[in-house]
Amino acid sequence: MSQEPQKISTSGRRSIVCRMFLYICLTLTLVGSIAGTLLYSIQFEREIEREHQEMMRITNTFKPAIAHALWQYDKQQLRLLVAGLQGDPGVSYVRAVDTENFSAEAGTRPYHSHVTRIPIYYDELLVGDLSVAYFNGSPWLKALENASPYIGSIFLLLLVLAGALVLVLHQIVTRRITKLARAVNSRIEHGILTPVDISPSRSMDDVDQLMVAFRELNEQLIKELERNKLAQHQLSKANTELEDRVEERTEHLSETIAQLNQTVDELNTTQSQLIEAEKQSALGGMIAGIGHEIETPLGLCLTMESCLRNDVQAVISEYPELAKTEEWSRVSESLELLRENLRRATSLMKSFKSVSAGHINDDNDWIYIHKTISDLLRSLSPMLRNHPYEIRVNCPADICIQASPTAITQILTNLITNSLKHGFSGRAEGLVVITIKEDSDNLIMDYQDDGIGLSREAAKRIFEPMFTTCRSDGGTGLGMHLVYNIIKQRMKGDINIEPSDTGVHFRMVMPISKAKRRDKGRQAIY
Repeated sequence: MSQEPQKISTSGRRSIVCRMFLYICLTLTLVGSIAGTLLYSIQFEREIEREHQEMMRITNTFKPAIAHALWQYDKQQLRLLVAGLQGDPGVSYVRAVDTENFSAEAGTRPYHSHVTRIPIYYDELLVGDLSVAYFNGSPWLKALENASPYIGSIFLLLLVLAGALVLVLHQIVTRRITKLARAVNSRIEHGILTPVDISPSRSMDDVDQLMVAFRELNEQLIKELERNKLAQHQLSKANTELEDRVEERTEHLSETIAQLNQTVDELNTTQSQLIEAEKQSALGGMIAGIGHEIETPLGLCLTMESCLRNDVQAVISEYPELAKTEEWSRVSESLELLRENLRRATSLMKSFKSVSAGHINDDNDWIYIHKTISDLLRSLSPMLRNHPYEIRVNCPADICIQASPTAITQILTNLITNSLKHGFSGRAEGLVVITIKEDSDNLIMDYQDDGIGLSREAAKRIFEPMFTTCRSDGGTGLGMHLVYNIIKQRMKGDINIEPSDTGVHFRMVMPISKAKRRDKGRQAIY
């Protein structure tokens, strides 16, 4: 019920009759305003002219007498004439003056209205001039008063003309168009697909031609809708059959894709494990070859260096004066360099042998991770004593893991050594935070420092063997590879570099029990 009045109101606002009535009224109002303005202007000019004629009539009456008084220099007569002229209705100020400044004045000179100056002649000789201020009511108001009846008549006539035009327009055009629109809306609301019943008049004017053309268009649209419905029905039937086929084939394809994805995942996992195993095998072979080829000559060099040092000492004992010569200084320096480099080579061989995680075997016992870390920090206290760095451990005392203390110690020792050597290089202070927590069957170890962090290349290659950023300072690049091997191969866990605003953040996830690690290793193989 509430929608119908709104529809009618909207229709009324959009009606051609209302709009045409408004446009006609505006047009006729403009025409009437122009006509009224012209009429008012004519009346105003007439009032101005009438006022001027009236003033001239009054002044012409007194001009001969005033001219005679000015010519005779009769001041008394001149004053009487000026006073008499000023006493006339409408005259507010009069002043008569001759060429010798002989004058008479009556009234107050107005400064808000025009004062007319009239030359005075006596026997065609200019004897002075007469100034008169005449005001007998506003010419604007008089012109408006005289023009108002005519202007009102014009507007009334235009209003009647507008009503007549709108009535004719309604009878000829809008009534018939409204009837057509109602018939169309009725069919739209009730969903009736029948041609609109239109009865054109005999005159067959423009509106009748429009109605006939609309009826033909309506019939064509109805036929097209019927054809579209038939085609839509056939298309819907074909789509249903096609959807059934697509659904059946999609289901079969999904099963095939799932099987292929599972196979690809298994192949990728196997490939990664084979590559890692091959890498470790190659590294083990390399270390074995290096150990076999270098260890014996290195031991022989150490023995020869010791014998050579003893022989030199014997020579010096027998000939002490040689110790003061320059040649002896070069020999001593060479012996020291030889000993230092042999010791460095021995240390490097020990690092090569420690890369393999296979020698860590004592992983059957359950250890308290907090106690293991505390023992490690005590053993590192001589190294940490010379540095103002802080190592903070967040680990509950009751967390246990079935693992070798040696494995945990090697992991943390390498990480702490890297922080001191690389992360805190050139810094007076630094902080290392080690956080331990349990998650289901896994132990999560977060290692963080606030050092200089890792470059993009270092973060990508940090676990590669022999990669180091401090080769010139004696770095071998085996520490982080050893950590990676212990976690991945021995502990069957994972190690990742996590995003960090400052420093470096390693997250290590390891199975707590040895049985879980064994199961994980079997899954990786099979």
